[in-house]
Amino acid sequence: MKDNQIVFPFIPITKETFERQRWEKVTEDEDGNDEEPTTFTYWILPLPKDNPDDNCPILISTADDEFKELGIKKGEYYVELCDFFGLGLCTTEEELEVLYRSLTKLEIEPDTN
Repeated sequence: MKDNQIVFPFIPITKETFERQRWEKVTEDEDGNDEEPTTFTYWILPLPKDNPDDNCPILISTADDEFKELGIKKGEYYVELCDFFGLGLCTTEEELEVLYRSLTKLEIEPDTN
């Protein structure tokens, strides 16, 4: 008997995802034992996007230099609720859309009309 399953591809979270969804880019320098500081970038998004409160909950991405430790491709990111120790962990754009909608009752993608 032939299996007629339909498999939908999942879209990894990338820099293009953050730019399209209007996340804030954060770049920091990390002083280590190296002679030159290491620069890394991550992305944040307040919940909801237009929240003026500086202490509001935020979504935060992994840093752009953590891909090897996470076992993902360079240029891909994971996202989670900041300071909630993995709660809301998203690995695909689809998961991210569902989480944002669940938390805010709003769509994460800007209206294109």
